[in-house]
Parts: sequence; structure tokens; C-alpha cells
Amino acid sequence: MTFAIVAANADQVIQVSDRRLTGNASGTIVTDASGKAGHLLCDDASLLYCFTGLATIGTHSTSKWLMDAFAGSAKQNPLWRELIEIFAETAGEYFETIPTIAALPASDRRLTVMLSGYESNGFIVNALISNFQDFDNFIDYAEALETFTVHAWKSETVASANPTLIQAIGAFRALTEKDEVELRQLLERRAPAEAIRQKASSIAQLISDRHRSAGTVGKRLNTARLDSSSPMFPCSGYISDIVEEELSLIEQVDGRSYGLGLQIGAMQITAGSPLVFPKVHRNAPCPCGSGKKFRFFHRT
Repeated sequence: MTFAIVAANADQVIQVSDRRLTGNASGTIVTDASGKAGHLLCDDASLLYCFTGLATIGTHSTSKWLMDAFAGSAKQNPLWRELIEIFAETAGEYFETIPTIAALPASDRRLTVMLSGYESNGFIVNALISNFQDFDNFIDYAEALETFTVHAWKSETVASANPTLIQAIGAFRALTEKDEVELRQLLERRAPAEAIRQKASSIAQLISDRHRSAGTVGKRLNTARLDSSSPMFPCSGYISDIVEEELSLIEQVDGRSYGLGLQIGAMQITAGSPLVFPKVHRNAPCPCGSGKKFRFFHRT
């Protein structure tokens, strides 16, 4: 399944998505290192995106397919609202015609894609495209429907007036009212971007341990942020519950009619020493194994 959450206000749009991939039938963990997030540029918007549901089967990779499908939809219409309608229709046709996907049980063909960002005129927007999640009635269907439906939202006021958005996909039922209230308070008082990113990431990692996530949500997370002052250039981040020497980034799709049409797959930066450390109390032993307190060795 996975879990992803987006939080937005006047200053930034922040997206957090976990990287766990579980087996369809068994529910066993296949990997905790499957990227499911990216950035899409349209003629009239800059959007972060992520997905939950079917990630891979045979030669099909949803991450790679999304890049191609977004780029193809943008060629037909590079405006975000029209683009997602074209994408939804394309997705329905693709899921019916690709043999490896069509042969799957309907319960294993479920997919939801979320896009969130800023319009060029300054409004916050969010779109949910799904063949199994009803976001009007908050219902998850056990089996995929034949078509993908679009649920689109646009702020009533421009971002500078500080409208707020919180939206989650995947194991969203594991998100509590308390989680949402605390995150909303940060958005409303326009807390620093890092405070909001850490809070959203903390919620995702807490959900990993909750019964309602059923073990489908991991604690290694991709994060991404759009700054309202320069929304064309996303800031990619990574949070993990273990020490890692690899820093995983999000994908990039330029769907602008006047752009270069670039598609950049998920990249990893690898080093000979740890790049990522789990969040640790400043007086706790550093997870790198040095034996020193975290504040003395990797934090001031």
C-alpha cells in the first residue's frame, strides 16, 4: 500500500512518501527502498507527485510509467487540469491493455496518484487520481475499478493569504485527528519549512507502527518541498530509520510546451561514509557506532 502525505501553506508545499514495497498476496516486505515520488512541471503549475498501490509487476514499473504517461499527457495538453484528465483516461486504458497488469486479480491492480503544488497564478492545487479510493466518501474499494476518477482541489484564495492543505493517500485511515491538528497548527502559524517537514515525516514513521497500516508503510522516506518564492525548483530530501550511505532523490518530468521535455529518473548519491542518520536525541549514542553522544559527533 504505502503512505504519503502533503502539507501546504503560503510558504511551501511539502510532500512525504514512504519507500516500502510489499508483496501483493503475502503482504511480506519486498524492499524498503522503492521510490514513489517525483516533480512535474506544466505550463501553468509546478507539482509534486507520488503514488500508492501497484508498484511493479513483470517489466512494468509504475515509477517509470508515470514519467512517460505524464510526459505523453502534457504533449496533448500542458495545462495541469487538462493534463490530469488525459492522464486518468490513459491510465485506465493502460491497465486494461497491458497483459501483465490485466492478468492480475482486481485487488492487486489498485493505484492512486496524488499531485500537489502551486499554479503559476499563485493558488495551491491538489489532484487525486485513483481506481480504488473514493475521496468524496472516504472509501477504499477492495478491488480496482475499470476507470480512474479525478478528485481536484484548488484553494479559494491565493497562497499568500495562507490557505492550508493536508491530504494523504494510501494508508490514510491510520492518520489520526491529532496528527492532522498538530500539522495544521504548524501550517497556520507558518512555521519554518524544516519544522513542517520533520512533523510530516514523524507522522509517516509513527503510522508505520500503527495497526491500521498493516505493515505496509516503511520508515525510509522521500521528502520534497516547493518554495512559493521559487516553485519551479523542488528541494528533495530523504529521511531514514537506519544509517545509510545512499541519498535517494525524486524523479523529474518537464511537461512544459516550451521546456526541454526532460525526464530524470530517481537518482541516488552514494558516498563511502554515512550520508543519512536516523533522528536521534542529542544525548543518545550516535547510530554510526562511534560510541559518542550524537551531539558531540554528528550534531552541534
